Amino acid sequence: MDLWKGRSLPKVSILIPTYNRPEYLKLALDSALAQTYSNIEIIIGDDSTNNETENMLRPYLKQYDYIKYFRRAASVPYDNMTQCFRVSSGEFVNFLMDDDIFHVEKIQKMMDYFLKHPNVSLVTSYRGLIDANGNALPVEGFSRPVFSEDTLVTGKEFGSFFMKHRINFVGEPTTALFRKSALPQGWANYQGIRYFALVDIASWLTLFNHGDVVYIAEPLSFFRRHADQGNNHEAWKEGTYYEWGILIHENSFIDQAERDSQINGYIQEHGEQRILGISQCTNPYLSEDVRAKYVEIFDRDFIRSKQL
Repeated sequence: MDLWKGRSLPKVSILIPTYNRPEYLKLALDSALAQTYSNIEIIIGDDSTNNETENMLRPYLKQYDYIKYFRRAASVPYDNMTQCFRVSSGEFVNFLMDDDIFHVEKIQKMMDYFLKHPNVSLVTSYRGLIDANGNALPVEGFSRPVFSEDTLVTGKEFGSFFMKHRINFVGEPTTALFRKSALPQGWANYQGIRYFALVDIASWLTLFNHGDVVYIAEPLSFFRRHADQGNNHEAWKEGTYYEWGILIHENSFIDQAERDSQINGYIQEHGEQRILGISQCTNPYLSEDVRAKYVEIFDRDFIRSKQL
């Protein structure tokens, strides 16, 4: 914390949306409370269908006045993330999904880079993988380190790299710390469209437009792989196909030639049903006007790809 001597510590909001996972939530919460960075608030949004989570949290709520807790009547799962974001009061925000874990120095090490580089809007890091029991898992393709040492890149450069490969190099919501003010439309929005499946990716792309990116090469969070993850559910998987199609069209990080190449590859990969599937998209936030717009665009893309 030497970098912060003589300075007031900006508040960091750690946001924990949870659903029927009191055992995992306890581990996640303990890792947030153990942070060496002192000026934090912890916001827990509870979508659970029973009282087990609330009962587990009661001793914590009595002991720590900077933990804010609210119950929700679950409807759309990712609304919990949005509500946590809205009620947060920190200048900086870091989600902590209820089945993941923070390294004890995560917030401190990331905040040090915000102090060094005022133009940075997002700091992320390599993340380790753990199984349902907390055991380390081998590195997989999607989780391989992006850089071998801590690296600062412009948002435009990182956005171009991100979209050319269509891989979430930033990581899951747990992985990144970011400036709240750099998401003026709120969590899960990009270019005026609110996303349902690719909530983190939509947010990362917005953040790339508002500043630089720092990648820390050491693992500062741990992503848990288990059978009950939301991204194992079919509705989420289907949503990703449609939303990636929109993001290819709407992002500002690739030129038209790269966009056309990606669209052709996307159609070949997913076929007519998926690229035209926006009409059945599970995103509940898409207006009929937006849906109709992309039905027309994807239909035109598909016809053009057949003519090449």
